[in-house]
Amino acid sequence: MAKRDFIKNTAESLIKKYDTRDPFELCKAVGVYVVFADLGSLKGMYKYLKKNRFAIINEQLDSDTKRLVCAHELGHDQLHQEIAKLICLQEFALYDMKNRPEYEANLFAAEILLPDDRILTHAHEGYDIEQIAKELSIDINLVALKVSSMKLNGHILNDIHLPKLNFLK
Repeated sequence: MAKRDFIKNTAESLIKKYDTRDPFELCKAVGVYVVFADLGSLKGMYKYLKKNRFAIINEQLDSDTKRLVCAHELGHDQLHQEIAKLICLQEFALYDMKNRPEYEANLFAAEILLPDDRILTHAHEGYDIEQIAKELSIDINLVALKVSSMKLNGHILNDIHLPKLNFLK
């Protein structure tokens, strides 16, 4: 099984088990403490400390970004606990794609926050990535990541073209 499939299955399993896509509710359900703090330019971080798991989110972010950061930190919890036992996983930029754990946490967040059927519905209505992001109140980069993943999983999304920008660097 490809890592991408493992991430999708892990996210879908949580959604099904707890009947929610709300990352704050999912954190509570799996035992991750969500803490809001003034983190300056840091968006969030995940820490595993003495069998306690923490998602720390910058309290100065808008509510949509807090939700995205929470889903991202939940991704670290579900995918990278062993790494987090050694270091604190910190996010200054959510789309640092050079870093494999960050890419995987972003992909997990996309699976939690963006149901395939909503993307497909909007795509078939002729929406582009920017319009889908606006409609779903989510960062355009996360939508692009989700669409890319869906295409790799065999979804036909000819009407949605990924931007030719290098925005995920």
